[in-house]
Amino acid sequence: MNLITLIIQIILTIPLTIILNIFQNKENRSLNYILIPTIYMIIIAALIPSIKENIFLIVVFEIFIRNFYITSVVSQENKISNTMFIVESLLSIALSLFTYNYFINQVSSVIPNPTEIAPFLWFLIILYLSSLYKEINKEKKTIHQQKEIKLKKEQIIMQYAKFKNRYSSFIKSKNNNINNLVYALMIFNDYKKPKLYRNLTSYFGAITKKETEYGIMRIKSFNHLTDEESIKLTISQFEKQLKNSKLKEKDQIDKLLASYKTDEQEQIKTIYQEITTFNKI
Repeated sequence: MNLITLIIQIILTIPLTIILNIFQNKENRSLNYILIPTIYMIIIAALIPSIKENIFLIVVFEIFIRNFYITSVVSQENKISNTMFIVESLLSIALSLFTYNYFINQVSSVIPNPTEIAPFLWFLIILYLSSLYKEINKEKKTIHQQKEIKLKKEQIIMQYAKFKNRYSSFIKSKNNNINNLVYALMIFNDYKKPKLYRNLTSYFGAITKKETEYGIMRIKSFNHLTDEESIKLTISQFEKQLKNSKLKEKDQIDKLLASYKTDEQEQIKTIYQEITTFNKI
């Protein structure tokens, strides 16, 4: 290794120091400080093959320069911990030395020839096609989810129309928020536990004489309740809770659902909003 090569390598540490300073406040700072010097070293070896002998010294020189800069120029407030600096420096030197010994020093030219590039190009093609496939699947999934949401809304309105036709004579609270919430609970409960399931539960409850959920509103009782009776009881309970209340609509619904003791309040609120929106049309 001649003196001119050494001088050029020392000079080439300056751009590296500038680059590392740019990444000082970026995310993954330590990883950047470890990897960037080696990447820089490979690029220089590819661009200027004549100075690739012991080119890992660029990384070593840069660390000495940066250490001097940190300890002598930068204010104490901006200094990093000595331990972190030492660890980053040792790892950076180790990686650059490994790269030099097992890659740069083993080839006549760091720039690969077309034959060597071919496998890498195929790797990039496969990687791109894989990414494209994932993107297409993601788009299909989004479209499918949107269709499911639309279908769900249609089902809510259909169920609302069915229950309103069947039970509207029992749902006549002066507070329309209560009426809409009762319909929302009916739709939700019927979806979770269809009529056949409720009938079987009522049958076993009557035999065992244990407290059981009865009716479409799933009222716990020791006595059998029809769907209509469960609706009347629920409306009566809701009206008592909101008697003389001046709460806003959202607060009313939150209070009633809290008393109803269900863990799936957000789903019920969604159904309630669909019913409210439909009634405004």
